Amino acid sequence: MGGDPATSVVNADCRSWDIDNLWICDGSVFPTVGGVNPSLTIQAIALRTADRIEALAARGDL
Repeated sequence: MGGDPATSVVNADCRSWDIDNLWICDGSVFPTVGGVNPSLTIQAIALRTADRIEALAARGDL
């Protein structure tokens, strides 16, 4: 996850830089490894991503 397609696979919304409408919302988007169980963080990222997809769909931007 990052702000530059040259150094990251997805943007801050977990949307792939290379493939349109591919959203990745699991532990693989973390830029670093956490020290504890990341389950709640992964759930939060998935919910945030779903909200973003819903907002883009409502605007017709998908």
